Amino acid sequence: MQPEGNRQTLSKHVCVIGATGVAGSAFLEYCLGDEAVLTTESWSFYGVSRRAAPPALMRSGVDARSYSHVQADLLSDFSELEKLRTITHVVFAGFVPAAGFDKQVIPNRRILENCLRALSNSPLEQVVLIQGMKYYGSHLGAFKTPAREDDARHPGPNYYYEQQDLLQSSGIDWTCLRPHVICGTSSFCTTQNILAVLGVYASLSKAENKALDWPGNEASFNSLNQATDARLLAEAITWSLQRPEVRNQAFNITNGDFFRWQHLWPKIAKVFDIQAGTVNSQKLATTMPQKEALWHKLATQYGLQKSSQQSLVDWQFADYILNTGWDVMASTTKARDYGFSGFTDTEDMYIYLLQEMRDRKIVP
Repeated sequence: MQPEGNRQTLSKHVCVIGATGVAGSAFLEYCLGDEAVLTTESWSFYGVSRRAAPPALMRSGVDARSYSHVQADLLSDFSELEKLRTITHVVFAGFVPAAGFDKQVIPNRRILENCLRALSNSPLEQVVLIQGMKYYGSHLGAFKTPAREDDARHPGPNYYYEQQDLLQSSGIDWTCLRPHVICGTSSFCTTQNILAVLGVYASLSKAENKALDWPGNEASFNSLNQATDARLLAEAITWSLQRPEVRNQAFNITNGDFFRWQHLWPKIAKVFDIQAGTVNSQKLATTMPQKEALWHKLATQYGLQKSSQQSLVDWQFADYILNTGWDVMASTTKARDYGFSGFTDTEDMYIYLLQEMRDRKIVP
């Protein structure tokens, strides 16, 4: 373990980059939402995104003294961020999508550079950087499992490497958290959401009186996999902001267990009152847009929140996730060794959250 630092402040001014994304919105809702678990007397929060404030926070009646939202595009105009002069901690969950992983390197390094530049006049102590299993090359094919935080980097470009190296050379303390497939109902402001994929796909299958076939490949149906409950990740972010010994360290943060889709699939089918089918590989980015009219009909019939698939699901993301035909496993031993004991049953998580989606009229 690392010795305690001497720069930790009791009062924290936390800036969340990517406040409307999966990780950022879940963290803010965890800290400031209707069922907030964090006493914020000495904490204040600033959310930064290209879009408006997370709807969950706007519904929760959060005291304006605890939360402020800033709209800024860190690629082009971050002048609004420069006005924040009291920031002590950053939770960096921003992401710039691009066609091809190699093309994501430059813009995603740039938004972190611009963030640090914009906050150069703040007493910034620590940046918590949200990474993921792509750090280990999970997107490239089979990799060493269970992945450990000190595993060698894979050859080739990776924006996680660029961002982490930038922080290491900045002189600012950092902590890297590495979740995988973040799941939570506060994350429906993004289309890269496996819960929305499952919910929309299952709902359309039911509407067509079809069994719930597995749309990925056979290998992905049988491989070991993992996930991260958004509430668990939010808890881990809070932990990393409070524990000086986790600074300048990286931690895998997943639910702590593993699953196979072949075993979970019948339970998902049961949530939607349909039969589980067989492996029926398809390219969802091609087949699902053809069912847009059916989804619009369902949205009207059931009074759903969103009437278009496009506003809920990125089908190319779905094809990537559901065709990962190799084990994706990370060790969470290091996080436990440093005192983070959170865990969740992944199968129970999926069932609970999918049912919550139906209750909230996100899917029928």
